[in-house]
Amino acid sequence: MSQDVMGNVGNPPDNRQSQPADPERLQREAMAWLSLLSSGTATRADGEALKEWCRQDPSHARAYARAARVWDRLAEVAAQAERPLVAGPAATSTPVLARRAFLTGAVAASAACATYVAIHPPLGLWPSLAELRADIRTAPGERRRLDVAEGVSVDLNTRSSLALAAGSDAGIELIRGEAIVATVPKADRSCTVVAGAGRIVAARAKFDVRHDGDDRVAVICLDGRVKVEHERQTVVLEPNQRVIYDRFGIGETERVDPVTAVAWQEGRLVFRKAPLSDVISEVNRYRSGRIILVNRHLGERLIDASFQLNRLENVLVYLEQAFAVAVRQLPGGLVLVG
Repeated sequence: MSQDVMGNVGNPPDNRQSQPADPERLQREAMAWLSLLSSGTATRADGEALKEWCRQDPSHARAYARAARVWDRLAEVAAQAERPLVAGPAATSTPVLARRAFLTGAVAASAACATYVAIHPPLGLWPSLAELRADIRTAPGERRRLDVAEGVSVDLNTRSSLALAAGSDAGIELIRGEAIVATVPKADRSCTVVAGAGRIVAARAKFDVRHDGDDRVAVICLDGRVKVEHERQTVVLEPNQRVIYDRFGIGETERVDPVTAVAWQEGRLVFRKAPLSDVISEVNRYRSGRIILVNRHLGERLIDASFQLNRLENVLVYLEQAFAVAVRQLPGGLVLVG
């Protein structure tokens, strides 16, 4: 079993030791199991070891179920945390939850690992510290369409965070996630989107920008012309062109298939000759919990597939039937494949 996966929380318990059923200790152990299985390094043996730990005593299984429910509740809290009222059809009357209330609830729910989960949210169930300054966020599986300024609309994909410029300027920062930004011809000014180490400027265009929380940012021009700026570099994109940049600079321009790249806007995920590991990683963005591929060689298989975002349970059926592999569903939305 992987060591030091949980940092300050501790490692999953040694099944060979018999210890008194202390509730606090069991809850820490259950959270350690959840973190291990969400780390991406879990093996089939780890999954079997968790089952054995749960079978040792009914209190173990209850502790694991409680930990999974806490994470699910915090996901709902995170989805409502401080959503502003935005003009346009996507605006809702959802009550605003203050950042302080959200943080207090999260820490109270899991005081033993508050520091760890604030920096590394397990399964992305609530915002990281970097995302707490966002004005708008989407939860796993959620997509929102909104107007951020006159003539500027945004389709925000799952697990995404936006910060909006103060005043009437059409300025946006994509802190994390993915968005399709459209500026209509009546707009009399350009729209600027900051993401990572660069920014995207467009006056009459439509483009997709994706920032997965690391240095890497991908920009696809869907219509019009889009300017990508990075310190002393500038690249102008035409329709169906993409560039990727990080803190070191902008890469080469390449052509992409927009149908595949932004199928999520129409409620689909489309893959063409994609490694199965990449497919599972993408599917994980849209669901609570995590699908974990424990067979590395299986992850190298190339597949063509299309899935409806509102029927992602079909992904598991596809994996069982197409690859004849075992699919083990665990509490908390965790699934081991392979």
